[in-house]
Amino acid sequence: MTAGPVLDNREDHMRTIAALSILLASTSLTLAGPGGPHSPPTPAENESFIGQVGAFNGAFVSQNSGNNQALTLQNGFGNFAVTKQDTAKSNTSAILQFGSGNFAIADQKGKTNDQSTLQVGTLNFASTLQRDGAQNNSTISQFGFGNSAFADQSKGDNSQDTLQVGGLNFASTTQTDGKPGSNTSDIMQFGWGNGAIVGQDGGNNDQTTLQVGTGNFAATSQWGVIGSNGNSSSTTQFGWGNISFADQAGGNNSQDTFQAGGRNFAVTGQSSFFGVNKSATAQFGVGNAALTSQIANPLGSNDSLIVQAGYRNTAIASQTGVQTVFPYGGSNLQGTIQIGTGNYAVTSQTSASALTNTSVTAQFGYRNMAVTVQH
Repeated sequence: MTAGPVLDNREDHMRTIAALSILLASTSLTLAGPGGPHSPPTPAENESFIGQVGAFNGAFVSQNSGNNQALTLQNGFGNFAVTKQDTAKSNTSAILQFGSGNFAIADQKGKTNDQSTLQVGTLNFASTLQRDGAQNNSTISQFGFGNSAFADQSKGDNSQDTLQVGGLNFASTTQTDGKPGSNTSDIMQFGWGNGAIVGQDGGNNDQTTLQVGTGNFAATSQWGVIGSNGNSSSTTQFGWGNISFADQAGGNNSQDTFQAGGRNFAVTGQSSFFGVNKSATAQFGVGNAALTSQIANPLGSNDSLIVQAGYRNTAIASQTGVQTVFPYGGSNLQGTIQIGTGNYAVTSQTSASALTNTSVTAQFGYRNMAVTVQH
């Protein structure tokens, strides 16, 4: 009478064991992966981590084509971050925001691009665009109120760093064709209402801007490089209302501008075609103005130095280079030093083949004037 229930229990146990065996077998095959029972599991192609603490924060991440990594960390109120890595491979992105109302966008294509954004404060904005290239590196760090930074890089081997501390500072960096050679840009701003714009193309350009104070502005434009040594530009400003423009084309151009005080103004334009141009401008005081324009023909060279300290000093220097049918050699050397008030100096030089023009102007005092013209 008891055989029936015993057989039923045995059949139930057999079904359970069979089901467990099938489940374990399927789990083993799944963990084994396509390489066999001893192969590790296939790793995930894209990785993303989002961590948010506070209220009304928002984060959006879109990745495609594998091996991309994205990190978003936000702490505060009303922060928003967008990360997009499309048709890309091995791109990394990190966005960290602490405060309120901060907004960051990162859009990367190509491959092996790396970007990091750190914003601490209120209403800061950062936009990073790296497209069509490889090995572009971008770092944006902003601390304060209402700072904004833009970075646009393409074609690879471009590197840019932007640091802004204070309020209402603005920085824009555009670097396009970085190969052959690499473009590097560094912008550092401390204070209020400072602005810096950089545009570089062709590769092998190097640029640095440092601003400390209020209402300073710097614009640097370096384009197609032909000379082997590329273009190099450095702008440093301390004070208020300082403005500096530097425009370099071709290669073998280098310029340094240093301004301390108020409302100093410096414009430097250099263009070379296998020639060499070097320019240095230093201004201390209020209302100093310096204009330097140099053009070097093949194998020519120009070297300019302007130093001004005081009030309302003005120096203008224009140097061309070799201008003959069969140019070779030739160089211009120019130096202007003015210390005082209301001094004015103009220098214009054009060198012939294998000849050198040299001009030195030194003025100390009140309302001095000097004009020099050499061919």
